[in-house]
Amino acid sequence: MTKPALPKISICIPTYNCEQYIRAAIESAVSEEGLDAEIVVVDNASTDNTVSVVRGLMDDARGRIRLFVNDQNIGMAGNFNRCLEQAQGAYIKFLMADDLLLPGCVRKLSGILDSNPGVSLVASARVVIDESGNSLATRRRFRNDVEIPGEEVINDCLFGQNYIGEPTAVMFRKASMRSGFNVHLPQVLDMDMWFRLLELGNLYYVSEPLCAIRQHPDQVTHANLKSGALIEDNIRLFDAYSHKPYIEHSPRRRLRHKLFITYRVWISRQYISDETRKRILSQYGNELLYRLMPLGFLLLSFQRRTLKLIRGPV
Repeated sequence: MTKPALPKISICIPTYNCEQYIRAAIESAVSEEGLDAEIVVVDNASTDNTVSVVRGLMDDARGRIRLFVNDQNIGMAGNFNRCLEQAQGAYIKFLMADDLLLPGCVRKLSGILDSNPGVSLVASARVVIDESGNSLATRRRFRNDVEIPGEEVINDCLFGQNYIGEPTAVMFRKASMRSGFNVHLPQVLDMDMWFRLLELGNLYYVSEPLCAIRQHPDQVTHANLKSGALIEDNIRLFDAYSHKPYIEHSPRRRLRHKLFITYRVWISRQYISDETRKRILSQYGNELLYRLMPLGFLLLSFQRRTLKLIRGPV
């Protein structure tokens, strides 16, 4: 008896207590017909009805959904890695349980990997939505589709923000992974993985929004940003890559990184100790920029109000 052929694409959905959004996420993945793809849902010991919702969708998905439930919570990075362990496809497409794939997303991203062997990571622009699914903005790094050398992308992101995108916004080959997500960098585990993939090849960026990233108060990112945990991981990632031979240190990039870290410290100022603030600013940020941060926000707010008055109501 011959074994069934393995799927080409694994759409991996790591989830924890997402009963409010998981149905929409899965339905957005199932709706793209004609794909050689499986949907791998790994629940991280949810205490709500997430698992029941997923099981209720499995019959209608005609066997495309494979559900795994952890006996205990193994953390975000651990659950991401469990997804990878269970994925059978050659291409990995993550879908966070509160996000959505837009029509044609998986087909377009997989087609790019098919026709571009030198591309190790493909990403797209994304729409930002609220709790109810209303569109808030579009995040787009480039106006046109573009292929960029991987080491160039690492240089740009290391000294600033992650413009590649969230896990929902990318696709990559499973064979390109040297190891799983880094459990020691739980707040920036995605960017660390993107960097490791980009050391092997190029980034192909699709300017068309192909997914929707949901913003809501229960997201872990908000708590991590306030607590300062995100800053510490940003620093660990910077230390891990800043000494690599392909990293180009320039005054502009160093200033951008100082601004970035200083801003993160200022956002978390009520939740971190003075000792931590001084340590981070002295090594990676700037105390003067920190003290001027309120003035910068005031000027930005004034500029926005002025433009609104000039332009009038939209």
